[in-house]
Amino acid sequence: MNTSNWRLPFRDEGVGVKYMLISTFCFSAMQSLVKYLPEIPIFEHIFFRSIIGWILCIIMLKKGKVSTIGKNNKMLIFRGLIGSMSMFSFFYLLSRIPFGTAVAFKYLSPVFTSILAVLILNEKLKPLQWFYLMLSFSGILLLKGFDPRITFLDLGVGLISAFAGGLLFIIIRKIGDDDHHLVILHYFMFISTIISGAASINNWVTPNFNQTILILLIGLVGFVAQNFFTISIQQKDNVSLLSMLRYTEAIYAILIGYFIFAETYSFTSILGILMIFLGVILTMRMNQKQSKIEASET
Repeated sequence: MNTSNWRLPFRDEGVGVKYMLISTFCFSAMQSLVKYLPEIPIFEHIFFRSIIGWILCIIMLKKGKVSTIGKNNKMLIFRGLIGSMSMFSFFYLLSRIPFGTAVAFKYLSPVFTSILAVLILNEKLKPLQWFYLMLSFSGILLLKGFDPRITFLDLGVGLISAFAGGLLFIIIRKIGDDDHHLVILHYFMFISTIISGAASINNWVTPNFNQTILILLIGLVGFVAQNFFTISIQQKDNVSLLSMLRYTEAIYAILIGYFIFAETYSFTSILGILMIFLGVILTMRMNQKQSKIEASET
């Protein structure tokens, strides 16, 4: 396959939504698997996840005869660095503050994505769309709660993580389909492997056989999640809408927790879930109506 002529085999409205929903489910499944291995240090988790994904990228690119170099080299490196910043800062938060607070920071990223999409991609958001966005985010706060005891350093790292996560959507959309989605993922995984590997040297824990099996599974599920995430953003769907769909990751996590970990949820948690669903559904309906209006005008 010649990367100079490479384009997605399909780039249609609505495909990105489906792929993003698959991606968020896989991310939730991966995080659930990580819960089984608390004895493995965080940076080592990132290292194994990254190197497994990187190896899979290399194998699939070689099989498809796609060059690993890519065309938008500077943007690809930038995507790798920003992706690593987002992942490392989020895992830092997980090691420093309560899980619910860390996740609440993670779901701030669609707010940054929407703002950056307006400033950089010239996308237009109606006042109602901003309201729906804040509705879903408020649901996250109700669902996970917010711990005011975090330090200013934690607050700064949390905002960096959210901003980096939001910027990822813009970078991938700017790269477009000029580069193969696996090439984009290859750069990210390679850069993340180097950084996390260096950070793991002084605190390395050698996994046993059972832990190794779970680590391989985490790496595989994480690769699938990142792969669908990248392809989703390369589609024609509104990037602000796709970022909103990341909120469904929390819904998947709640369902997995209920059916697999036998976790129970309060009335506030249920109300938060409904707010997330309502915000996402209303945004999707508005986006569909807008697409029909634009199609009828052309």
